[in-house]
Amino acid sequence: RRAAPMLCRVACSLARSGRGLSSAATKNVAVLPGDGIGPEVMDEALKVLAAVTKVSGVTFATKTHLIGGAAFDATGEHYPDSTRQACSAADAILFGSIGGPTEESHLPKWANAERNALLGLRKDFTLAVNLRPAVVYPMLAQLSPLRPDIIAKGVDILVVRELVGGIYFGEHKTAADGKSAVDVMEYSADQIRVALKFAFEAARKRSNKVTVVDKANVLDCSRLWRSVAQEMHAAAYSDVKMDFMLVDNAAMQIIKNPA
Repeated sequence: RRAAPMLCRVACSLARSGRGLSSAATKNVAVLPGDGIGPEVMDEALKVLAAVTKVSGVTFATKTHLIGGAAFDATGEHYPDSTRQACSAADAILFGSIGGPTEESHLPKWANAERNALLGLRKDFTLAVNLRPAVVYPMLAQLSPLRPDIIAKGVDILVVRELVGGIYFGEHKTAADGKSAVDVMEYSADQIRVALKFAFEAARKRSNKVTVVDKANVLDCSRLWRSVAQEMHAAAYSDVKMDFMLVDNAAMQIIKNPA
């Protein structure tokens, strides 16, 4: 995982807590390097955090805690209570990555590591909004896999993803004979509003446009998303341009016409 998204989580967590970066008080950050590339990237992310201190005057007190496979090695749990309590007491969480080799995913150290730890964090702290920015900077344009004429107009996309509802948090079960399985996708209107509110307000500071991506031609959950989006747009965000796009088409348009 890149350092930038992790640092964004710090800023977003501070903003949600009402304890923004403008305050002179020291901010307490729970650092969770995790597994794989997590510790390596975390080392660099902490250097960036130190640089933020130099230019902003805000100081950060960081303390490292275990999560994922690293926590399992030490405690036998992917998300020990000591880590949960440390995160609860902190102003923000700086998170690396979780998980191990695919061929070892059946072993106790890695089995359900993401479900136990990552989804546990999301649920415990209502981390409902995930931001995934995609920007092509001119000096790095030659590294893009897209043709120069496609990215010539610039690429600056902010994907806003809901994280505490949907199929990840629905019921999961496999038949006793192992020949069928069920995963339930469920959203409430309140869960949907959180992500949409963030998207509409972010759009006002960007291009003033929101595209709701779904599968409303098939899924009732997607139809609920559209209904809530239309309701919110009419009530409070009519100044923001809004449209809808099926996910199949959206995948193509991101490659064909990302600008």
